[in-house]
Amino acid sequence: MNRRAFTLIELLVVIAIIAILAAILFPVFAQAKQAAKRTQDVSNLKNLTLGVIMYSGDYDDTACPIMAGYWDDPRYQLILWKDEVLPYIKSGGKPVKADGSAYSGTSNQNGGIFASPTWSGSWAVLQDGEGPNLYGDTTTRFPRSYSLNASAGMNEGMGGTNDSGFWPWVENWSWNPLSNRGGSGIMTALTNPAGTMMISGTEDPYPNIYPQQLCYGCSYNGQPANSCADNDPSLTVIRSVGNAFMNMSFFDGHVKNVNGYKSLTDDVWDEFQAPGYNQPGWPGRQQIASYMQGYKEWNP
Repeated sequence: MNRRAFTLIELLVVIAIIAILAAILFPVFAQAKQAAKRTQDVSNLKNLTLGVIMYSGDYDDTACPIMAGYWDDPRYQLILWKDEVLPYIKSGGKPVKADGSAYSGTSNQNGGIFASPTWSGSWAVLQDGEGPNLYGDTTTRFPRSYSLNASAGMNEGMGGTNDSGFWPWVENWSWNPLSNRGGSGIMTALTNPAGTMMISGTEDPYPNIYPQQLCYGCSYNGQPANSCADNDPSLTVIRSVGNAFMNMSFFDGHVKNVNGYKSLTDDVWDEFQAPGYNQPGWPGRQQIASYMQGYKEWNP
């Protein structure tokens, strides 16, 4: 039997075909992976939102507090909304370390549904020597990925003395007595639950977000601002999931993908009909949208 080996030209043609197929398919695989991560992000938000709703069902229609306890005293554990909804979710809480230190690293740490798969900075290293109990950071037991919309209820006039919207907010400092600076937390007081955002993505350790953070950059004079995990001047505190869109949940329990600019136009924040906010200057939505254009996060 005669056997004829491949010629050099034939081998090169085969290699070229394989290279072309790889160039076509690899981006498709990458896009499929990103789509799967965004879908998981939606699932996380759905479960967190149901946790808040179930909590309110057990507490006479009152939502969980954004925070309760001391901000600056390491002797006390600051309790945030994540602690309150964990019993309803039972996924993602980590045990507090013996020395009380924060977890750090990237996506290799298991954060359960409290960690967004669309972002690798959920377990961010604390900046400037900040303690894990400062500024509401709970990286002693939870990752930073999602925060409550602190503007919810502002249109209904429910803002507390800490601009917390309707959320309960029990704040203490080591030098200050107990102070309830939040709203009533009554869920049925919201006039448009299907159009009011409850939770969305963030990069910093705070338990709450505001629409102004759509144009707060993650770098200030070359240093990470507000403990953002990314020292990148093209990114903002509030995270998009690509193409200037945000995954967000609403008070009626549904979750959807919303363009960041449209979130201002539609006022899903529930803030811009309140006195002093529906204006062209700061902190009106026109000015926020104008500043957003300077960031890669909102200009894909």
